[in-house]
Amino acid sequence: MSGKAWLALLCLLAGVALASYGLAYGALLLALAGLALVMTFVYFAYAWVAGASRPMGAQARITPAADAAWSMKDQPLDNPRQDTQS
Repeated sequence: MSGKAWLALLCLLAGVALASYGLAYGALLLALAGLALVMTFVYFAYAWVAGASRPMGAQARITPAADAAWSMKDQPLDNPRQDTQS
């Protein structure tokens, strides 16, 4: 696991413990600190999910095709369809 994963796990564990203790015993500052740590975990989890949707090596730009379809619109078809209705 990476450093961010360990930090996210630590934020979750400490946040739940602080929030539950603060909410159970009326310590508002501890409850708020715990909820902030839980929200930090949610941020790290969302960043991981958003990063997981990108393909590997997505930092490089995508090069356009040499013969793009829009540049070939004026060229005749090789095999025109003969099955059109008359």
